[in-house]
Parts: sequence; C-alpha cells; structure tokens
Amino acid sequence: MRIIETTGFDMRIAFLDSWLQQVAEGSGTAAAIGGLGRALRAHGHHVARISPLVAWPSNLTLRRLLFNLYVPALLRTLPYDLIVGVDIDGVLVARRVATPYICSIKGVIAEELQHERGQVRRLLWLLSRLERINARQAPIVITTSHYCRVSIQRHYGVPAERIRLVPEGIDLASWPTPLPRHDGQTILCVARQYPRKHIADLIQAFARIRPRFPAARLVIIGDGPEHAHLRNLAHQFALGASCQLLGALPDDTAVKEWYYRADIFCLPSVQEGFGIVFLEAMAAGLPIVATTAAAIPEVVPHGQAGLLVPPADVTALAEALTTLLADPELRRRYGTFGREYVTRFDWMRVAEQFLEVARGR
Repeated sequence: MRIIETTGFDMRIAFLDSWLQQVAEGSGTAAAIGGLGRALRAHGHHVARISPLVAWPSNLTLRRLLFNLYVPALLRTLPYDLIVGVDIDGVLVARRVATPYICSIKGVIAEELQHERGQVRRLLWLLSRLERINARQAPIVITTSHYCRVSIQRHYGVPAERIRLVPEGIDLASWPTPLPRHDGQTILCVARQYPRKHIADLIQAFARIRPRFPAARLVIIGDGPEHAHLRNLAHQFALGASCQLLGALPDDTAVKEWYYRADIFCLPSVQEGFGIVFLEAMAAGLPIVATTAAAIPEVVPHGQAGLLVPPADVTALAEALTTLLADPELRRRYGTFGREYVTRFDWMRVAEQFLEVARGR
C-alpha cells in the first residue's frame, strides 16, 4: 500500500484512489485528485493519497477490488479526520471505519456503461453496482455537475439532499497567458479513447472540411480501446499527415505544449461527468467545439467560449469547425472569453468549496 503524506495539519484528509494514477494515461480522475490535493495543502491541510502498490496485480480491475478489501483495516490504524473514496473506492469503509466519510463520484459509471459494449460494458455494470453501494452508504456524496447529481439520484437512488456539487478545477498558475494566435488551423483533441468520446465523429467531420481547408490538421492525443479503430478510420479517409494520432504522451508538459500550439479544441463526447480538458482548453485560450450532451453545457458556455452541437451529429460538427476555421476573429473572441471564464474553476477556489462541504456547511 502506498501512502503519500505531506506536512501541515489543520485537517487530515485521505483520498482513496485505485484508478489510473498518471494523467498521461488519459485519467481525468488522476488530474482532479492531484489538483485538489495540492490546493488543500496550500490551504494548510494534511493530505494523503492512498492507492495500490505497483507490485499488486497488473489487471486494473483485480487490483482495484483487492485494494478495497484491504483498505478498511489499514484506515483503522491511521489518524485521519476525513476519508474521501472516489467512485468504487471505499465501498467497504463507511460501515467499518469510524472516521467521517465522503463518496466522491467524478463520472457516474452507470451512465458511462450505456455508451460501451461487450466485455467493457459488462465490467462497467459490475463497477456501477459497487459505486451504487458506495454512494448509498456514504453520509455525503460529492459530484461535479448537475448532470451527475441527477444521474446519481436516478441510477443509485441517493436522495438529493445528500448530494453536494463541487466542480473540477485547474491550476491556472501553471497555464500562462497564451501569445496571440494568427491564422493557424490546427484542431486539437485530448481524450481517453472510449466509444463515448465519439472521436470517430471528429475524424469524419475533419475529412469533410479538409477540401475547403487544405492547410488544416487534426492532432489527437490519448490512448484507449478505440485507438486502433481511429487509426484505421483516418487511413480509410486518406487523411495522411494531416491527421496525427499521437497516443498517450509521456507527461503533462508535452500535452500542454500542444494546447498552446493549437487553434481550436474539439471533443465531441456524448458523455462527460464534467470534462477537465475543456478547462485546459479555455486556460490555453482555445475556442471549443463540443456537444450539448451530459455536463458539457455546464462547463462550456455556448456562443461565448465555443460552439456546442447536437451529439453524434457529424454534419453539425463539421459546420461548427468550418465556422471557426473561417473566422480567426471569432476564435479570438471565444478564446478570450474562455480564458476569463475559467478563473472560477481555479483549484484554490474549488478547494474552498470542498472544505465547506467537508465541514458540513
């Protein structure tokens, strides 16, 4: 068991997290827990992130299940003031450990599985049952959007009065003001490549607009179950060097550099519990093209930070990209608005909201 400790102790908080630990692997959860932890430390609190040892089984699901069997006994020996379990993590803690407990749900698994198929769907169904137990047993559930709150009520039967909203955040200090962009035509997508992200729609839309914008290029960062299919799709459309699927880049710095090189950010996902990548795009001053699905309209103001189109509508997606590629001034205006708008999601502000919930306010 790995426990990452820090100095300072106003409140001693433990985050339970058995999911992917590296943001470079495409884990928004990793980014969220890491960002909130740093902000809470900056507020003077003692924070630990408890996760499985690297030496545990290589199978992610098995590792997560073993972690949850083991962690209650560990926590009974450690002096925390608050324990926060993320999605399925902590499913056995609420009734076995006396420390105050909060269940944090980043993206409702019961919603995510509806967009998957085969073995992945079956696995997510199992995990959704565990997440349901975790949420129903916790005195308080924190989630990131109104969309998630409604989904938790519908799928897991948690009363509304036990659900609190704390959005995801971003460390704006690490995102310098972008230099003015001119007439570049690079479209960037950053995502873990699951079917629900609908990146295939983006490739199809790009193929449609390419004859009008021969200098445009599409850069897709991330890995996942759909990666091979997306490569094949780009090959079928003969996109060549104009469409780059870079896979998972080695570190956050490499990803951030692409945000500053790009001119438009696009993720046509049909299911997002929040979408940290939209905050990153706004922090880099990028106009956004996305969909009206799930929590996205709560994060990206349509007609102000970018353009939102109906989900799974390739024609509308192509039209929105065309609008922005043809109008550098509109891109600049959306980017400027987004850069200002995203300040409300700075991690220090979000940490204050988290602490209000933790203190029962």
